[in-house]
Amino acid sequence: MRAFILAAGRGARLGPLGEAVPKPLLPLGGVPLVRFALEKLRAAGVREVGVNLHGGAEEIRAALEGSARGLDLHFFHEPEILGTAGGLKNAEAFLRAGGAPFFVLNADAPCGADLAAALSHHERGGFLATLILRRSPEAARYGLLGADGAGRLVRFLRARAPGGAEGRIAEAMFTGLSVLSPALLDHIPPGRPCGIAEEIYPALLERGAPLGAMLSGAYWADAGTPERFLGANEDLLAGRFVPEFPWPGDGAVLVTGPPLEWGEGRIQPPVLLGPEVRLGRGALAGPLAVLMRGATLSAGARAARSVMFPGSRLAEGASMERCLAGPGAVVSPAGGSCAEAVFLAGERRPFSFGGG
Repeated sequence: MRAFILAAGRGARLGPLGEAVPKPLLPLGGVPLVRFALEKLRAAGVREVGVNLHGGAEEIRAALEGSARGLDLHFFHEPEILGTAGGLKNAEAFLRAGGAPFFVLNADAPCGADLAAALSHHERGGFLATLILRRSPEAARYGLLGADGAGRLVRFLRARAPGGAEGRIAEAMFTGLSVLSPALLDHIPPGRPCGIAEEIYPALLERGAPLGAMLSGAYWADAGTPERFLGANEDLLAGRFVPEFPWPGDGAVLVTGPPLEWGEGRIQPPVLLGPEVRLGRGALAGPLAVLMRGATLSAGARAARSVMFPGSRLAEGASMERCLAGPGAVVSPAGGSCAEAVFLAGERRPFSFGGG
């Protein structure tokens, strides 16, 4: 079976962090986000995966090839971002060659939904597309979709399907996971950018095309803003999200249980520690902190509910909560403490979180 990972987005909602680190490579629990999509597909029996790329293409490609472990990867570089539908059309030959429905996943939205169940629903219904939905108090923020009792998509944002719905309509949001039939590609115009949510699904729904929907109560995260990226890391450390592959890896250690001494400092679990992490005298890591390879808490420093990227350092006596320290960044906040800020190497001042 084949699948497609959407990894060409710009990461604009991440602000300067998205410019420093390609969004698919943001570390969730020390692991690039895109690997969660790759491992999910592997667990579902997928053997060939297409990936569209734009910014940070070579870095993303190298990270994926290092995690392929027997998967056959195909890369589709987009000099101009083509949108979801445009990206699929650009990879049409690859997607059609499988001769069967294929999965589509976002690179930056880990989700525990059952892909096998979605594929079964898709095939039983004879749908052009089956979208995996989830109920959420934030559904209106992301855009309301509706599924009827027969598992058909009857609402997509403002678009409505003709005819009557079967049973009660469940309003939910789209997870970004879907199953598509190759015939859907016939409805995408070639040679130009095209958004599937803007142009394709609404038009198909209003014409009465067979579109399916499957509700899932599984974990889902939008890691596309600094706040939500931190939230996803907290969920992982707290056990609210369980990866579909052995984690942590690459020499990292998840410290749980009661507080304990570590080196010259102290750990308040849960905390994820990468290799070569250093805690200076009297330093405190945690709770819900991620310290990646080579990160340092100087003497008397404290990091809580924060992610420290490889090689970053928190200055002596400083404290940070709900912060991100980018690769190689030195965190030395004015006044000695900071909250909800992004620190990047080479930048004199931190960046505050935007709306998230």
